[in-house]
Amino acid sequence: MSKRIVLGVLLAVVASAITASAVVVVGQDWRESDGEKIPPIKAVEEWTPKVAPGTPVAELALPADYGPFRITPPGSVPVPFSIPSPPAGVEQADMELKQTETLDEFRDHDLFFEPPYIPSGWELTEAHAETVIWDDGSHTDSMFGVAYQRPQYFDIDIKRFLIAPDSKVQRVGHTPGSGHAYTLGEIRGVPALFQHQAPLQVYFVSDGVLTFIEGVAIDFDELIKIADAMIAETEEGSS
Repeated sequence: MSKRIVLGVLLAVVASAITASAVVVVGQDWRESDGEKIPPIKAVEEWTPKVAPGTPVAELALPADYGPFRITPPGSVPVPFSIPSPPAGVEQADMELKQTETLDEFRDHDLFFEPPYIPSGWELTEAHAETVIWDDGSHTDSMFGVAYQRPQYFDIDIKRFLIAPDSKVQRVGHTPGSGHAYTLGEIRGVPALFQHQAPLQVYFVSDGVLTFIEGVAIDFDELIKIADAMIAETEEGSS
């Protein structure tokens, strides 16, 4: 198969998967082709589809649990995970949202992190955080995320969410031929859920925090390296 044909196939896979997932890409280096937007050529030219190590998830008729994750049948509506409950009698009064281009403003946020590893060439472009404000004046830091960009490539997005101890992270299963699939695996002994081929996603839960890592047309191993470094740092901090 020629290089031109391979590139065309990869462009079609990425574009169709993005459309199917209703992923909205903002600020990317898109190019125009006959009036239609296509993904960054360089990223797709270098991309080799991979499947993460682990157990593939077949099409499901009933929900299946794996550690903190629950995969529901295709077409189902997942139940969103929840944050830890406030003290009795306390209710949410507001949600504080912050976004900057640096990390400095968020270093006192409970979910703050600076990834120990990011692939060469990607640079931080955004940090954002969410904090729940309760009506007794207290607060709960519920989400912190960062985005990294590289010219002619897709973003790498990393987010951490505080989740309740009894809350399952639910994801809807994929049908054969959809362009997506899940694999159940582990990173340093921590259960991980991988989605491929586009977008590529890595999920894991550690110490009551869900971490979500996403990229498109990138070596899947790079996203796993990000997760591995974050888990290793957490283990070192708790030892």
